[in-house]
Amino acid sequence: MKIDVADVRAMTKAIDLAIPEDELLPVAIRLSALLEIMHTIERELGDRMDAVDPVPPVFAEPARQP
Repeated sequence: MKIDVADVRAMTKAIDLAIPEDELLPVAIRLSALLEIMHTIERELGDRMDAVDPVPPVFAEPARQP
């Protein structure tokens, strides 16, 4: 999937996320690459992906005060 700067700008606006204009292109490139590899993995593994439980979220414990 090809994501361009306009797509990134629209997505960031939708969630009220501020990304500097000069960073939009690198974000678009990285997101495009990530989505492409995810598509490849899904195409290769297909239904086998549904047989694996996702990794549960891990939350760091807050730092303890002395």
